[in-house]
Amino acid sequence: MEMCTYIDAQLHEAAIKGKLNPFKVYQGHQLETLLTPNENTILHIYLTSQTKRSTLSRTRFIKEVLAICPSLLWKVNVDGNTLLHIAARYGLADVAEELIQWAPKASAGDEILDLESGGEEPREREMVAVRRMLRMTNKYKETALHEAARNKGSLDVVKAILGHEDGEFTYSANDGGKTPLYLAAENGSAKTVLELLSNPNSKSLAYGGPSGKTALHAAAINRKTSQEMIDKLLDKWSSLTRETDEKGWTPLHYAVYKGYTSMVEKLLEKDESSAYISDKDWKRTPLHIAACRGLHHQVDKIISRCPNCCELVDIRGWNVLHYAVISQSEKVLRTLLKHSSLVYLLYGKDIKGNMPVHLYKAYHPLNVPLSLQLFTLMNLIFDKPNLFFHWLQLYSQVPEYSSSEKSEYLEWMNSIGTGPLGEIENEEEKRKENLIIELEKVKDSHLVASTLIATITFAGAFTIPGGYISDEKSLQKGAPILSKNLAFKVFIISDSMAMVLSTFAVFIHLVLALLKYQKGSFWLIKCAYISLFYAMVAMLIAFVTGTYSFLTPPMGISICAIGSTFFLFLSCSMMRIITVDIWKGYERCQLLADWFHLGHYRNH
Repeated sequence: MEMCTYIDAQLHEAAIKGKLNPFKVYQGHQLETLLTPNENTILHIYLTSQTKRSTLSRTRFIKEVLAICPSLLWKVNVDGNTLLHIAARYGLADVAEELIQWAPKASAGDEILDLESGGEEPREREMVAVRRMLRMTNKYKETALHEAARNKGSLDVVKAILGHEDGEFTYSANDGGKTPLYLAAENGSAKTVLELLSNPNSKSLAYGGPSGKTALHAAAINRKTSQEMIDKLLDKWSSLTRETDEKGWTPLHYAVYKGYTSMVEKLLEKDESSAYISDKDWKRTPLHIAACRGLHHQVDKIISRCPNCCELVDIRGWNVLHYAVISQSEKVLRTLLKHSSLVYLLYGKDIKGNMPVHLYKAYHPLNVPLSLQLFTLMNLIFDKPNLFFHWLQLYSQVPEYSSSEKSEYLEWMNSIGTGPLGEIENEEEKRKENLIIELEKVKDSHLVASTLIATITFAGAFTIPGGYISDEKSLQKGAPILSKNLAFKVFIISDSMAMVLSTFAVFIHLVLALLKYQKGSFWLIKCAYISLFYAMVAMLIAFVTGTYSFLTPPMGISICAIGSTFFLFLSCSMMRIITVDIWKGYERCQLLADWFHLGHYRNH
């Protein structure tokens, strides 16, 4: 066995640029000895460099190198990736096709291949060589088709691979439990999914994923999944809507959990029976999850199609109204109680004998019969007053909980799972809580900015540009001299807007200080920031129009031009942010691809 030689800087640069001359001194199998520490050959380096090249120049270098050393086609790096894996990762369809064409040539004299092909016709031997390369797996048990399916830009590579594959062959899952079809669905690669499902050379396609999930589970989790993808998956396997993973969750469970209303509609349209399937541990239906997370749109969609699923209860005996009470979402309560036929839910008892109203009294902090939330509830269902009076009657009949009784009941709820909501965590609420923590750190600077704008605009309203009419004989004494000037009118309006908006922002920050920045006040924080931004814009407009109103045209136009640079700067900043986000998104895609291929995906 020949000792390997690490590629030096000059040879590495030559490999990146596709220059063959520096390698001509290495004849035949000597090229195999030129490796990086990760055992990448010069062709691995060439393909991973991502340098912009024409199709012709890219394949020319590969042809020239393989002509010198055909065995490089089969060389793998430390991760077990062949050249075809690399081509599939980066969507290099022309390279993939070229590598596939080289498989029979690079297998000449291979005794193992002769045995596999049975020594039959050359055509048969070529097919065996090609399929041998297509099915080579890396250390993560991934073939080139796995790589191509993961990458949205590798559709043509998928076509190239399937064009030479046996339709009866089934690609197994990688060591993360993901098949090529699952990877494509997981990443929202609709075109790849459609190609895999419609290609005649992929009849024996496996749809499995990790933890018992299917490709439809993966599609349901992805917001951008198309209707066509769902249709194709269910046309091939109609039972996927009822397939459950290890937790007993169907694709509908995940679509509801993620809050994807359109996906919920698609799945219910295909199979309404999936709404009646309960999970394994908690016996929760998708409706329970929707109510638990306060997703009133999903609750409405499910009830409108499957009203009978409201009768189902979980392991605690809770019906959907119990979950609606726990979610503290009045929109969910309104959605449920607007259906007169669901009045029986008010009387549903859990295994402790408690109705939703008991849960309301134990869990809600306001334990008075006519609390603010009950008043709100009455207003929300004013068109169904009988339901409200049912609720009020039950509420009045429930005795007040003592501190020990309430603690005992809440402890029982928590003992069954991680909190009264069970294992479900609201990711959106977590995001808001983290954002509120960050906003608290900068609230002082924003309060100062709002106060400063309010002060400036207040003073500007009484320091009128051009002054006042001081003629004692004039009927308009004390009126602004420029009151009929259009620029002056714009100044007054914009100054007033800046004053009102900045004062509103100050007021909101004072209210937030009293509320101690609770997560329920998230919408107030957004209002304060929006008000401050528009107050800044209005203040600038007031400055430009105020100065323009009493200056001569040349100077006034100059002031307008200078003031307009703010909007130019704002536009450039927004474009810069968008551009950076797009570029970072691209870089992250590249980094994530490399990250996944280093095996980190196995930990997720």
